[in-house]
Amino acid sequence: MNSFLRTFLKYHPAQAAPQAAPGDSAPSAALQGDIGAIAIENIFQLLDFAALTGKLEVESANNSGTFYFHNGMLIHGLLRVNHRRIGQILRDSQMITQEQFEECLLLHEQTGRRQRFGQILLDKGYAQPGWLDKSLLRQVKEAFFETLSWKEGVFRFYPGQTPEPDEIQMCSRIDHLLLEGMMHIDQTSLDEEEQ
Repeated sequence: MNSFLRTFLKYHPAQAAPQAAPGDSAPSAALQGDIGAIAIENIFQLLDFAALTGKLEVESANNSGTFYFHNGMLIHGLLRVNHRRIGQILRDSQMITQEQFEECLLLHEQTGRRQRFGQILLDKGYAQPGWLDKSLLRQVKEAFFETLSWKEGVFRFYPGQTPEPDEIQMCSRIDHLLLEGMMHIDQTSLDEEEQ
């Protein structure tokens, strides 16, 4: 395994958690590569197989995302541009009404987006914490599923990095997510063909 990591991905276990030099703003990636050469699902499987903990950054031409892993399990993820935001997921699930969605969206924009949309929903009493948690986890899964369709781009893995403490975290096995993701991609393709 170490031979593969060293040769193919420029991974050096002795340097797995590089320390930032004085004046440097961020450590260098321990793993990095081209999604066109190594499919992103293979990277996810590698992180699972090696039970790695850290942050995976992925970039395509039109979007980027950040995923966090703990011992190979996905615990958090987010895309720069999400197809469905939290409010939309709650609205589509009929957990909030269109009127509640629009009211909170207006408040969110008026605060300059300093306050999270989910917190506004909670403060107004329109959503329960459990609903919000489920929707946030749904958003993480959708972000993961979307990246599976990316055929071009780059990835970088930074060992030991963790999400902010206030971020909602999950604990999902990669093999389950990959299977669910492939089914999601197939269903999306079928839906697009029917339109």
